[in-house]
Amino acid sequence: MNIYKNIKMVSFSISVLFIIISVIGILPALSENSFLNNDPKSQTHKNNPSDEAPGLKNKYGKWVNTDKEISMQDLKGKVVLIEFWTFGCFNCTNTLPYLNKWYEKYKSDDFEIIGIHCPEFDNERSYENVKASVEKLGIKYPVLTDNEFSIWKEYDVHAWPTIFLIDKEGVIRYKKVGEGKYDKTEQMINELLGENNSFDK
Repeated sequence: MNIYKNIKMVSFSISVLFIIISVIGILPALSENSFLNNDPKSQTHKNNPSDEAPGLKNKYGKWVNTDKEISMQDLKGKVVLIEFWTFGCFNCTNTLPYLNKWYEKYKSDDFEIIGIHCPEFDNERSYENVKASVEKLGIKYPVLTDNEFSIWKEYDVHAWPTIFLIDKEGVIRYKKVGEGKYDKTEQMINELLGENNSFDK
């Protein structure tokens, strides 16, 4: 009888442990991808939708495809897509045809894309290599190198690629980690472009 009870207890413990592990595995996946939040009063964690977007300050960063530094203040009044990527990342380069298409389709006074290049390997730290890769990949929008991962940390990024959409008020409204959901991302771009705010005159 004691053996039977012990077996039942072990089985129950294993079941509970399995449930805990499953929940732990699911929660990060649920939290990584956040979508449009229409309630400005909602309380969120760092860099979830409805947080003000951090700046683009990097003391050692260098720009590609622009002759001047760009700040988030400069971008107020525009819908901004920011992608954290690196040219050696296969998943990152898979997203670029979509970003290039959106840039050509929506580039105007109301839309901008900024690429933040954060290296995974040593050869990706070279500005000349980044510049050559940007040209080879057909990227026309501004790209900023972030070798020190200072902007990466400000945006609380954990993986390549990660996309943020920021509204005309400078508020993060959408976050996407990894590939896929391109239709959803473009839908969000259109929704944010259609919104009125204090910058629309």
